[in-house]
This record gives sequence, C-alpha cells and structure tokens, in this order.
Amino acid sequence: MPKNTLLRQQRILRNWRQQDLANQLGTTMITVQRWERGTQQPNTYYRIKLCEIFELSASELGLGDETPAHTENDTRTTAPSSAELSLWTIPYARNPHFTGRDNLLDQIAQQFSSTETAQPAAIRRVALTQAQAIKGLGGIGKTQIAIEYAYRALAQKRYTHTLWISAATAESIQASFIALARLLPGDPLTDETDQHKLNAAVKRWLEECQHPWLLIVDNVDDLALIQPFLPIWGNGDILLTTRANAVGTIPLSFAIDTMGLAESTHFLLQRARRLESVSPEETDEATNIAIELGQFPLALDQAAAYIEETGCSFHDYRLLYQQHRYMLLARRGRQATSYHEPVATTWSLSLQQVKQTNPAAAMLLELCAFLAPDAIPEELLEQGAPYWPPLLRQAVGSRFTLNQMLEILLSFSLIKRLTEDNLLSIHRLVQVVHLEGMQPEERCQWVQRLVLAMNAIFPENTAQTEGWSLCQRYLDQVQACDTLIQDYRILSSEAAGLLSRAGWYLKEHAVYPQAEALHQRALAIWECSQDTNPLPVARQLVQLAALYHDWGKYGQSEQFYQQALSLYERPEIRDNIRVGMAMYGLATLYNNQGKDAQAEALYLRAIDFYEQRFGPQCLDLPPLLNGLAYVYVKQRKYARVEALCLRSVHLLKKHLDPDNLAIANPLIILAAPYAEQERYVEAEEILQQVLRIREKHLGSEHFRVAFVWHELAKLYQKQGRYEDAEHCYRRALAICEQQLGSNHPQVADSFNRLGTLYREQKRYAQAEACFQRALRIREQLQNPDQFLVSDVILELAILHFEQRKDEEAERHFQQLLYLRENVLRLDDERLAEALYHLARFRQAQGRIQQATAFYQRALRIQQQTLGADNPLTLATAQSMQELAQTAEHP
Repeated sequence: MPKNTLLRQQRILRNWRQQDLANQLGTTMITVQRWERGTQQPNTYYRIKLCEIFELSASELGLGDETPAHTENDTRTTAPSSAELSLWTIPYARNPHFTGRDNLLDQIAQQFSSTETAQPAAIRRVALTQAQAIKGLGGIGKTQIAIEYAYRALAQKRYTHTLWISAATAESIQASFIALARLLPGDPLTDETDQHKLNAAVKRWLEECQHPWLLIVDNVDDLALIQPFLPIWGNGDILLTTRANAVGTIPLSFAIDTMGLAESTHFLLQRARRLESVSPEETDEATNIAIELGQFPLALDQAAAYIEETGCSFHDYRLLYQQHRYMLLARRGRQATSYHEPVATTWSLSLQQVKQTNPAAAMLLELCAFLAPDAIPEELLEQGAPYWPPLLRQAVGSRFTLNQMLEILLSFSLIKRLTEDNLLSIHRLVQVVHLEGMQPEERCQWVQRLVLAMNAIFPENTAQTEGWSLCQRYLDQVQACDTLIQDYRILSSEAAGLLSRAGWYLKEHAVYPQAEALHQRALAIWECSQDTNPLPVARQLVQLAALYHDWGKYGQSEQFYQQALSLYERPEIRDNIRVGMAMYGLATLYNNQGKDAQAEALYLRAIDFYEQRFGPQCLDLPPLLNGLAYVYVKQRKYARVEALCLRSVHLLKKHLDPDNLAIANPLIILAAPYAEQERYVEAEEILQQVLRIREKHLGSEHFRVAFVWHELAKLYQKQGRYEDAEHCYRRALAICEQQLGSNHPQVADSFNRLGTLYREQKRYAQAEACFQRALRIREQLQNPDQFLVSDVILELAILHFEQRKDEEAERHFQQLLYLRENVLRLDDERLAEALYHLARFRQAQGRIQQATAFYQRALRIQQQTLGADNPLTLATAQSMQELAQTAEHP
C-alpha cells in the first residue's frame, strides 16, 4: 500500500504534528503514522472526521472514494443522501465530544450485519429478530451511543432511512408515530386524524419498505408499551435504549457501564475545551474528578460544562464538588443542548417512582446509600434484618419478597445484581442523590442500624482462619462503617468492637496502616467509657501493642504493653484472663529484641498467673510455653526447650485437632534444638509438617509461612545443602517482600540470613549486597543504637575479616562493640558474641594481648549467662587455650 503523501502534506501545511492531528480525531499518534505510511486505511468514521478537519474531500486527502459527510452542526431532518426520499428523523446533532464506546458500537454493527448476511435476500426478515437493546442507568450514555451509531451508519451508507421514536410515555410514542406518518413518501397522511390508522400506516410502511432502515426507539421504560407499534416483518434494524434490566423478547442487549478512567479524563478535558492547553497537574485533577464522579458520563458532562462556563480550574471544581455535591449534580449548565435533565433530577424522579411502587424497595435503596457501593453482600440484607425498620425487615424475610424489591430497582437500573457472587452494586452518585433527599435524623438512624448489623454479622474471632473469607467479604462494608462512625460520631461499644475485630484481621494479613487506624479509633471510643469499665481499653492497648510489634515498631509496642499492664493493676480487672496475654505480648517483644532475661522473667510470671488461677491444663498456656522455649533455644538449653514444646503440643492436642494451626507453633521451635543436636531427619520432618499445617490454614503466600522456609533453609545450610538452602531463603524472601513490603524487618532478616549462606560459600560480593540491604532496612526502622542493627554489622565485620579487608573489618567491629556495650547490659550473651569475634580478629592480626583480654571478658559473660558447660562457653574457652599455646610456641 503506497504512502499517503497527500494526507501528510496537508498536515504539514497546517504546521500540525501527528500528535496534534491524533488529538483532534480522538485517536493515537501511532494510528496517524500508519495512515500516512499506507500500512492502514482509516475507517469510514475517521475518513469523515478527516474531511471535516481539513475541509477537503476524501480524494483530495488520498483516502479513496468520498463518503458523504455530516457536520456536527447539521440539524436537517433528512439524511444528506442522493436519494430524494431518504428519511432522517434523528432529532439531535452529533455530539462533538463523544468519546470511547468504540467496542460497543462495533458490537452493535457486527450483530446487525451478521443477521443480514445469515438470511437469503429473498426472505423478509422478522424485524424483532433484528432488535438490540442498550440498557443501563439514566445518564449512563445510552441515547448518546444510539445517536453516534446512527451517524456512523449514515457515513457507512448502511441504511436508506433512519427513524427516531421517543418512547418515554404512551403520549410521546403516539406523537412520534404521528410525526413520522406525515413524512412517509407517497401520499402523506396530512389529513388523517385517526391515531390507529396512522400507527398502522407507519407499521405497514416499515414492513413493506424495500430499502434498509434503522428504527431507534429511545427511553423504553415499559417494553409492553412499545411492542404493538413495532413492525413484525421488515428490511430493517431496531435499536432500543432502556433503563430496564430485563428486556424480554429482545434477542440481544448490552448493559452499559461507566466510562474507563482514561476515557473519562479525556472526555472531561475535551468537553471543557482544555485538551490543548492543560498542564500535567490539571490532567491529574481531571482524573481525580472523574474518580469522584464515578466516571459517570452525564455527571462528567455537567462538570465540564461548569468548568467551561465559569472558567474555574479542575482543582477548584473538585474542592467545590466535595462541599456542594448535590447542587452541582443538579446544575445542567446554560450552554447544554442535550435532551437530558441533570443527574440529580433524572434520579430523583426515578426514586419517587420506586417509592410509589414499592416503599420497601425505597428503604432498601436508602440502606444501600450508606454502604460501600461496589460489592454489597445480599446476605447482609437478610442477616441484618433485626436492625432494619419493620417494613424492610418483613420484605427481606423471604427470597420471594426480596426479589420483588430488587426487581423494581433493577427495572430502573438503580442497582446491579451480581448473581454468581450474591452481591449488589450501586453507583456512588445514586447514593449522593438519595442521601440528599433524607433528613439528618433519618441518616443518623440508618448509620446506627448499619453499625449494629455489621457488628452482629462480622466474625467474632478474627484470629481464627475459619472466618477469614467472611472477613474479606465484609471488609469494604466495615471500612464504610468506619467512615460513618467518624462522620456521625458513633461512640457505642458495637462500633468499637467492629473496628477492633476488623483491625485484628488486617493485622493478621500485614495490612498495618489500615489496621492501626481502625485500632486507634476503637481505642478512642473505649476510652470514653474508661472510668466505668477499663477492661476494653486495656484489651485494645494490647491489640495495638501486638500490631506495632508485628510492624517492627518496637518502641511503640512496648509503650502500649506497659500502659495495658498498668491498667490491669486496677483491682476490678487484676485477675482477668487477659492479664496473662499482656504479659505474654511484652515478653515476646523482649524475646525478639534479644532481651532474654526480661523475656524469661515475664514468661515465667505469666505462666504462674495462668496456672494459679486457671489450672495447669489451661489452653492459654501453650503460647507462653512456646515463647519461653524460644528464649532457651537462644541460650542452647535444649533439654528445657524440648520439655516445654512437648508440654505445649500435649496441651493443644488435648483440646484441638492434630493439624490445628496452633500446634505448628511449638513444633517449629522444637525443630531448632533437633537441628543443633544434628538430629536432621527429625528436624526436617517436623518443619515439613509445620509447612503443611500453615499452608493449609494460611495459604502458601502468607508471611507466617515464610518463617518456616527460613527454618528449613537454616537446617539445609547446617547440613551443607547449599542449593536447597538458597531456594528456601529466596522463597521466604519473595513471600515477605510481597506480603509485608520491601522495608519490613522480616525482609531485612531474610536478606541477613541469605547473606550468611553466601558468605559461607565464599560468594562474598553477593553476601555483602545482602547485608547492606538488610542494614539499610533496619537503620530505617530502628534507632542506630538498636541491637538489630548490630546483628547486621556483626555479619559485615565477619565478612570483611574473612576477605582480609582489615580496615573495613576494624571499622565494623568498633561500631559493633560500641552499639552492644551501650545498648545491652554488660553481662548480656550478645555482648559476649561481639567480644568473641573481635578477639578472633585481633588474634589474626597478631595482637595477642588484646585478643586474650577480649576472650577473657567474653568467657566471663558466657559463664554467668549460659553456664560453664554451654557449647558457646566451651568454644570460647578452647579458643583462649589455643591462643595461649600459640603465644608460648609461636
């Protein structure tokens, strides 16, 4: 195909870039490039637009045969065609701002074409088999799509006659047919007054017309009303627009949804006449407006009209809309030429009709106005029945009456029903209009009802995986309730309980910022009643502390645990079972911070609390036994670890199923001493069992599953199975980064562990990259003097020591010693660890006196904290002895 030099020349003569032409056409620069290169020809629609833009014929632009053009401002009632008797009764000019919907228009055209080619020309088609319906909410753009289809079909010469019927009421249908009868070719029925004869004449003419015709029937709310007027036979196509969800005998229907976000933004810019001069910031604001307006075509048109007429910026309009939503939705604009009423008027009339037809359905719509609009569970309507007004409560009492209500709402397209998922959806602007029609007292009543219902429905124990699917299903509605609780200042215990449980569910899924917000608001509500009952406040403080612990915000976590324990000192709640859980949480925090002595003391105190008050078989004991066992793992007290873990497993199996999620916790701790004792087969079997349990309950991508992969990797690394170890470390790292974010402490831990594997394999460059990444994360999350930072610095010091990079190793060892001497107690085992490695470094440098001093200091600390027979203590003593022998016999 030769290049289209004529099109290119005309563009260049006007000093237009290819992008400039693409913007005017509403297409892409790539498409214009293809036309000019000759690799693609514009379709009929774009040929017409090109002729209009350049004010030249198709042949003058090198586009082949000319296609009759129709200008945007042409309001003739007959089509511009060579046939004198062609009829064109479309009452609207083409919308110059029409954007998108190309796929839908192509579908309509293809469907009409497929039926035409499927039947022999000698056989007259049944007109109703050629009918299609465009259905959707008022203002969604159904009529505009029908108008655009008519103009595109005109350009393609698909029909000789294009006719329009307004079908909103019986009167408008009759008026349209009378007007059409006056235009029929042949003997016009100008003197005929009998409406039935006029209707029959039009119907007969359509059935007998030999030329192809298109009949657009607009705004058909009652299909039964228009049915008698439609031809049974005929050489034509029928296109209907309707708000009705059910279209009966119409063979094919298209449910129109809102515009895409990119289309909405482009439409706003084009309609407001800002497309050519808009800044990137204003484009972003236009996108924000499109989102706030739910990408709804009529609302977008109204917004653009306001912006054009007032000259305000998109940013200013968005601020105005947030304050005066209904007023702007009710304003059509002085320059509007569209047939359509503004959004507010359109839907207010629909709402009035619903209320007259089925008052309970109107109440259902009132309820939906307060819910998250996109996914409303149908069972919420039924299970929340005790909290609804009597009329609605009765209507949702059976599926039959519920369906009756939904039927009336679907008939106006005010809701959508997602049958497979048992969900409803409502456009957010329908909510705005509906809320505006309610009194403040009514709104407050609905909010209180909704909070009570959601509190009753949302799962009680969100720490249990069995209820997580329901939590996820209702999460959007809880977040909607959260906004309502703030806006209407709901301070009930039900509101606080709902927010708290949802916050815990989010915490369990590592969605920490949202979980924090819900927990903080629940705490604020509980604090209002603290004087009468401090228990809910204490409980909420513990939940916030646990959240901050998982999030890696240890300072805030400790603060909230201490506040909770202080409250639990009050006599009225001193013996409450949750006191032990507060102790457990703080002990676990100390445990993870390496504060072993404080952790051990709190675990023992909490265990004694439960055993004294609730007996040695109490099911709250296993978490405490597990935590204490983990302290002893780090101290290499393996006999105690095994005893505690086995007691925990025994208690859990006595009360729970053998594969319950809780049983995985003591098992994973038990694997550690087995690995250290080189009982590798037993350790691996336990870890594989834990992996199966956690994946079964949590799924394979949960961040708690990553910890199992860590432990497997450590086990394989200890055995020298480096390839298996690397696979497990990388699997854990991928899960942590995906679920927790790239800057979470557990991600740093994964990089640190992977670095030790690489160092052990002498893959030093990869090891250093891992350590540096871990250090950056931990420095962001912790103060520079925290021990977690020192862990990574120790690994870097050892790495540089092994590489013989003495200057770097010296710097890291000094930094390590400073941190651990200033953060930890002088008798802490981790300080001994730092002293031991520094002694080895000094020994390698030949600085025997300093090495001996560091060994001696490390040994004293280990003997006090770990005992003389601990493997670490013995290793330090042996290193000292070897150093002494080397000094005597250099």
